[in-house]
Amino acid sequence: MNKFLELFMKGIPIGISNTLPGVSGGTMALVLGIYDDLISGIKKIKLSVVGPIFLGAVVGVLGSSKIITFLLESYSSLVKAFLLGLIFASSKVTFKQVKEINLKTIGLSLVGLLLALMYSVELGSVTTTSSLSYFKVFFGGAIGSVAMILPGVSGGTILIMLGLYEGVLEAITVLNLSVIIIFSLGVGSGLLAFSRILSFLLNNFRSLLMAFLTGLILGSMRSVISFQLGIGVIISFILGVIVIQLLSE
Repeated sequence: MNKFLELFMKGIPIGISNTLPGVSGGTMALVLGIYDDLISGIKKIKLSVVGPIFLGAVVGVLGSSKIITFLLESYSSLVKAFLLGLIFASSKVTFKQVKEINLKTIGLSLVGLLLALMYSVELGSVTTTSSLSYFKVFFGGAIGSVAMILPGVSGGTILIMLGLYEGVLEAITVLNLSVIIIFSLGVGSGLLAFSRILSFLLNNFRSLLMAFLTGLILGSMRSVISFQLGIGVIISFILGVIVIQLLSE
């Protein structure tokens, strides 16, 4: 497959992931095997890598925003169970990159787990406002961008916590260009600033970082655990696990 097309196609599920509360675009990049290329591409502003992934992500966001809004409103329990399956299965991807189990890796996993448990919010528990200040939109984009490339930290969940999730999703759905452009500028600024730090950690402390991220991913499940068990919920959870298994092969 042409390299541009391959990266473009892999960018689509990354974009979709960034609109889903509890699911990290960074985790999806890891699952798809392009995480290091993505971080290096952002750091070096390598358009041949970042360009097709970004275009694919835009297609994913635009194509999924309206559908996700509808599904969250109409089939909340099933969607949450599916997201739980995605998150749970994703933890295997980072765990496999932990070279050895020792006190450091166990300790960092627990720190990541506790941080995620403390700061994850239940999907639907935060009421957002329809009026968005441009400063808050820019700030939300910058903070959210860190979550978008950091496995285990959901950009969607961060936006919920900032009270921006529904407003930004609505802006994307109705193509409110002023909000989209300012949010995009915030995202771009955050990515450029954070990619260098993340690249350094990946190159020098990869195993320890992956242990920490495994804890973050597992802890982020809290944001989508709020449903009653049933056949549909169990099937949705299994489907989420299967999707990650297929994407990571």
